[in-house]
Amino acid sequence: MPEQRQREKVLIFSSREICYSSSNFFAYQLGAAFEELGFTADICELSPEEDLDAKLEPLLGETYRVVVDFNSMLPRMELEDGTPYLDKLNGPFFDYILDHPLFHYTGLTSGVKNLHALVLDEAQAAYVKKYYSKVGSVHMLPLGATKALYEGEKERECRILFPGTYDSPEAVYEIVTSSPEPICSMMKCLIERRIEEPLVPMEEAFREELVAEEVELTPEQFAVFMNSMYAVDAYVRDYFRKEALDRLLAGGIPVTVMGEGWSKYSYKDEHSLRRERSVPFGLSFERIAKAHILLNVSPIFNRGMHDRIPAGMANRTVVLTDENPYLASMFAEGKEISFYSLERMESLTEQAERLLTEKDLRTEIAENAYQVFETHHTWKHRAKQILAWANSE
Repeated sequence: MPEQRQREKVLIFSSREICYSSSNFFAYQLGAAFEELGFTADICELSPEEDLDAKLEPLLGETYRVVVDFNSMLPRMELEDGTPYLDKLNGPFFDYILDHPLFHYTGLTSGVKNLHALVLDEAQAAYVKKYYSKVGSVHMLPLGATKALYEGEKERECRILFPGTYDSPEAVYEIVTSSPEPICSMMKCLIERRIEEPLVPMEEAFREELVAEEVELTPEQFAVFMNSMYAVDAYVRDYFRKEALDRLLAGGIPVTVMGEGWSKYSYKDEHSLRRERSVPFGLSFERIAKAHILLNVSPIFNRGMHDRIPAGMANRTVVLTDENPYLASMFAEGKEISFYSLERMESLTEQAERLLTEKDLRTEIAENAYQVFETHHTWKHRAKQILAWANSE
């Protein structure tokens, strides 16, 4: 018999615990996709309680076609002699950044070799390219999604499901007001601008604010200031989540929220609201599959796509989402998706009422969206794209 060729390896890390154990889930989904493409996928989960040196050093003797982590801690890690760990790891390293890159200043400025960034938003990709010169390459790549194991019927009552985390905008704003000047004033201006014009990326709003104030910053200083103003992104996210729920409940539209922090939310009339406990990320697809309509509120990705969107599509659940230029270029309103406008929030209630009452429309959108998912948004598609970029390095 001919000798079987040894399969090439990829390495997938889960170095940081992310909400709902999602980084662990993403690592195994991506690893399985690479296995399907003919690679051997090594998965390395890291925990602060472990002897990290003992766990990481054996990996230095291997050669990997590609190495991936999610919101990675690895660019900060060093060997005993002070050498950055990633400088000794044999393979191009892709940090899959799942929020605004401004939160990842330390890793993106680390200067480690072979560091590449994957982000969820086109404007954020441009931001990293412009302000983080030490990053080898930057690519926009939405997360993949997973089909639920559940194959039963949709829930009896047609409701809108929003799976996500919530915090009180007022609580987040306290971070803003307690910050020193000029950071405090800058953040207040950015928040006001992004609420009035929610499709303006944060970095663009900040650049325009600097021009108006006749302030010049180097690219390095700009990135530092953006990092210090992280509360702006958090506030805008929760402001619009509260606004969306307020609007739906005011219209008596049945809504179910699922995730951490919803005990902090309140509205004068909650008769049409249900709260469900959070579940590990892998189980969320089972819940999504039972829902008729999935709400997405993502003002922090206004040139990209949050993973709730392919998650709904993968499970034949109609996605009702805030529109942005990227999504509008990818999906057709009323065919594969349903859009509302953050600039005209009454459109959310209008679209929700339409979807709740038109069963045939829901069925058509859900089926079309499922076909789009199968064609473009599986984890196998993501693995193929990452591999193509790794091969070009």
